[in-house]
Amino acid sequence: MQHIKLARDRLKKKITIRIVLFVIALLCFSSIIYFLHHQTKTPDTKTVIPSTSVDTSKPTVTEQTENKEITAEKNSSEQNNSEKSSSEENTETTVADQNTEGTESDVSSDNVDNQNTHGENFDDQLSDETVFSDDELPEDAKDALNELLDAAGEALRITNQFAYTVADGDKLNDVLGSSGLDTDVINELYQLDPTLKNLQTGQQFYWILSKDGDLQYLNWLVSRKEERVYERHTDGHFVMQVIQKKSVWKEEVLKGDIDGNLYTHLRQDGLDSKQIYQLINALQWQLSLTKLQKGDRYAILVNREYLNDKLTGQGNVIGIHIISRGKSYYAIQAENGRYYNNHGETLGKGFSRYPTQRQYRISSQFNPRRKNPVTGRIAPHKGVDFSMPVGTPVIAPADGVVIKVSYQAGGAGRYIMLRHGREYQTVYMHLSRPLVKQGQSVKKGQRIALSGNTGRSTGPHLHYEFHVNGVAVNPMRVKLPGMNNTMASKERQRFLAQAKIVQNKLKM
Repeated sequence: MQHIKLARDRLKKKITIRIVLFVIALLCFSSIIYFLHHQTKTPDTKTVIPSTSVDTSKPTVTEQTENKEITAEKNSSEQNNSEKSSSEENTETTVADQNTEGTESDVSSDNVDNQNTHGENFDDQLSDETVFSDDELPEDAKDALNELLDAAGEALRITNQFAYTVADGDKLNDVLGSSGLDTDVINELYQLDPTLKNLQTGQQFYWILSKDGDLQYLNWLVSRKEERVYERHTDGHFVMQVIQKKSVWKEEVLKGDIDGNLYTHLRQDGLDSKQIYQLINALQWQLSLTKLQKGDRYAILVNREYLNDKLTGQGNVIGIHIISRGKSYYAIQAENGRYYNNHGETLGKGFSRYPTQRQYRISSQFNPRRKNPVTGRIAPHKGVDFSMPVGTPVIAPADGVVIKVSYQAGGAGRYIMLRHGREYQTVYMHLSRPLVKQGQSVKKGQRIALSGNTGRSTGPHLHYEFHVNGVAVNPMRVKLPGMNNTMASKERQRFLAQAKIVQNKLKM
């Protein structure tokens, strides 16, 4: 749902920007009108400036015009004092002139109304407001205003939003049909982008309908790195946009002090379980990560993928350096993908195929459906039985630790369990005598017991099991760790050169 939220936020941001631009345009439009009004306002009649004196010097042309108006004004005033009817005949005198001189006017309010009705424009002197029509606006301003009005209207029409996660077998009509869209719009989208016919489980859709129920916007989250947007334009057709999200790979060094479980530290550093498992496997033959102590330190060189500044979970561990009890342990990845120590020595210890000094006859094969020879019931035979005399030496097929020495009267008799690294365990049953103790470390080829015939057994033999991650497998066929794990001379030379670079980056 995070991707859908991002798509929704992106569209909301787009609409918000349009509305903000619309408001700004309105403010600019109002300012332009106000400016044009004050620049273009000119009265139809001249304002007469009263004067009580006349300059007797030679007037200019402008002054002559003004003197004529002043003379007319004075004459009008004198005539008003002697005879009121003369004011009606003097067409040079305005209402403002009469009010300035304080004379009585015979023009009543009824006369003014009648004159206005007959078309005389007295209101031009009483109002400062000028009304402009659309024809007086510049063409660019009209186009911008209309475009913004359309955008704002479109934003207001959007009301219905939907989201859907594709399930197994879903088609586009299953997705969009949940909002009532018919097959016409689906077919139109198919023609625009045929890949919409191949939906995958887990893909996500987000779309918006107008108030009339028409599809306006569709967002298809194809994958973490690809997104497709289908948007209806003003002509009614859809336009598709493919958004490729580019990821960035970063090589990083993560360092820390161990004051608890190493797994917890690595999870806090952003490593996932797969990457931590890589490290555990690489180090399992050198030290036990469960026995690290407080004060031990680690440094890890990783190459990880980021998408929008967030880890995608894709990455690779190039190398690790652990200092435990003052000793350094390295695991560095080579070209073949396997890990070696800083000297190019293999970390996966080789296994011997047989847990004995020589090969003995197999009396019973590994068989999950074998019939038990004692009980007669079908019971899995999880190992192989080697027929051998009692007291035959049993050896460890690889380095390991003894995790159990015990006795089971009705089954395995005396038996021993060894752990080899993290993944592998071996089991030895029907022994006559164990030669090791629980918790003891053993080396490859070391004697650990003598064979016998204890427990539920039909004769002297050694029952041998091989477990990988807790699951019993056929010891005679399993691919043993450490085999084909050596590097050719040229490959080893390249590794040693790279290992020096990695060691410098992992210094603590």
